[in-house]
Amino acid sequence: MDMLLLGETFQANAGERVTGFWMPAGGNNGVAAVEVFYVSATSVFDVIMETKSSDQADSSAAQIGSATISSTTPGVQKFDVADAKDLVRYAVSATDDATQRIHFQFAQPLWAPN
Repeated sequence: MDMLLLGETFQANAGERVTGFWMPAGGNNGVAAVEVFYVSATSVFDVIMETKSSDQADSSAAQIGSATISSTTPGVQKFDVADAKDLVRYAVSATDDATQRIHFQFAQPLWAPN
């Protein structure tokens, strides 16, 4: 029997960060979301969407929206994004000094027509 892997687990201390892959933006404005299956503490993880043009370096990415995971109850955390360029990606960063864990899955952003 094949097991289905759903989501990613991130164990982190303050300042640690993971990023998703770059994907094409489907518009300038929209709604991004992350589905959280487990989180060890509230207000420890920030989910960010970043954008850049395809000819820019990854280090020049700008933040266009964010949300703080504010509950240990599993669910979907949505947030608005604005002024996207050609490429977007998600990032998750930890803000607490203690080691914390989150199991999550990024959702495909929903884009408003231009």
